[in-house]
Parts: sequence; structure tokens; C-alpha cells
Amino acid sequence: MFDRDRLATLSAVVEEGGFEAAAARLHVTPSAVSQRIRALERQAGQVLVRRARPCTVTDAGSGLLRLSRQIALLEAEVAHGLGDTGAGVALPIAVNADSVTAWFLDAVAPVAEEHHARLDLQIDDEGSTAALLREGGVVGAVTTAPESVQGCAAVPIGAMRYHPVAARPVYERWFAGRSAAEGFTTAPRVDFGPKDKLQTRFVRQMTRRPCTGAVHRVPAADGYHEAVRAGLGWGMFTPGPAHDGSVVLLDERRHLDVPLYWQHWRIRTPVLDALTASVVRTAAEELVQPE
Repeated sequence: MFDRDRLATLSAVVEEGGFEAAAARLHVTPSAVSQRIRALERQAGQVLVRRARPCTVTDAGSGLLRLSRQIALLEAEVAHGLGDTGAGVALPIAVNADSVTAWFLDAVAPVAEEHHARLDLQIDDEGSTAALLREGGVVGAVTTAPESVQGCAAVPIGAMRYHPVAARPVYERWFAGRSAAEGFTTAPRVDFGPKDKLQTRFVRQMTRRPCTGAVHRVPAADGYHEAVRAGLGWGMFTPGPAHDGSVVLLDERRHLDVPLYWQHWRIRTPVLDALTASVVRTAAEELVQPE
């Protein structure tokens, strides 16, 4: 049996990124935090925390981190059921930026209100969010990974559709009068960040050729849209921004659909059940569904 205080200390170290910050949050000394982590590691027989900046869990520690957060969730649910609405249930969730902008908040906001939950949205590329679930850091994730993470269930929820767009000056300089292959492979583009492969995937599917144009990285949802509108390069927009009149649609026929899955802990609690039901329902209304 793992000590509850030690498990909570493990969560605090990871969430706060270090031993001193965890000590401040728990109202104990850094020495006490260190002793609890060492005792937990002795019991587990393995190193659980990477002593870096920030501190992260090892593969061995991810299971205990998940256990700690599941215990905290269940305790908060019981307290809420007994009428204690003080701190509320914590819901750390991994999700991609485009989903947050397009539909995800419509799914989670009513759940947070009804269950007095505290949302902690961790934004990452949809191809990487499952890793946060695997590490035990979140209760659920919007991801492109169809294979269930251990201890989790995966539900297909539809696909995000993306269209290639650019500001008119970019269109006129790089695309007007050229073949699509020449334009897309040589024009400058805007990526959300180093993990963003939407633009290159679209071009490879269409042309089988690599992109050789300059690449700008703007890792902020609003900033990304504004960078494309400002003429830094072409990019992939979801339908709303793509058709708002501020950019030129570069291809009327082609688009890129990215299948998404909702992966979540298998444990059954009222708030997790409500969260999954709301995500699935909202996604069915907002995402592209298979015919």
C-alpha cells in the first residue's frame, strides 16, 4: 500500500516542477518533500522523479502519478457529493489548440459548471497529447492515437477538417498563374510549432514532393491565424477561419481531415462520465463524421 501523503507529494513535485515549489504548495519543508519522494522510491524500488528543471516522472513514476491523481479525483468527488464544493474537482486534460478554438470549450464548460470542476487544459499537438495521458498527467486527451493507452479507453469522435489558405499578397506572388504543386512546395508557410505537420502532410499527399519554402513558427492559436492573415506564408485553417473572407482559399477541392479520438481513464466517476458524454456529443455536432 502506497502512502497517501507520499503520492500527493509526487503529484505536487510534477505539477509545480520542483521540490521547493511543491514544498510551498504543501506547506512543508523542501527536506520533507525530498524525504517523501525518496521513501516512495525505496518502496517502489525504482527512480520515480527526474531531478531536472522542471522535474518530471520516469516511466516507472507515471503509474504512481496516475494513481495519485485518481485518488485525488475520487476524494474530491466524494467530498462534492457530501456537499463540500470548496476546491472542486481538478480536471487536467490534454487537447490540441485548434480543438480548443473550434469546439472543445463548448464540451467542457457545462461539465465544469455542473460539477464545480477546475479545468487545467494542457495544449499540445494532437499527435503528442496521448503521451501526457500515458505519463499519468491528465484524465483525458483529444488525440490522433487510436490505440488505447494502458488503463484508458479510446473513442473515435470525428475528424478536424483543414483547408489551405493564404493572404492575398501571398496568393498573388506564389500561387497565381502557377501550378498547385509549384506554389505549395516553394511558397513560405506558417507552422504552429515544430510538431505541426499539417502543411507538409497536405503537400505530400497532393504532390508527393517536399516543401522547400521558408518556414515560420507561431505557436499560438490566434497568433497563428494572424500570422497567415498578415502574409508570412500559407497555412491550414479549420472551416470557420478559412471562410471568413480574410484569406484566400488556395484549393477549392482539396482539404485534409485529421481523425481524432477521445482517450480517458477507465475509472467511472460522475464527472468523468459526464465529461466523456459531453465531449462525444459535442464532437458529433462539430466535427466531420464518417459517412
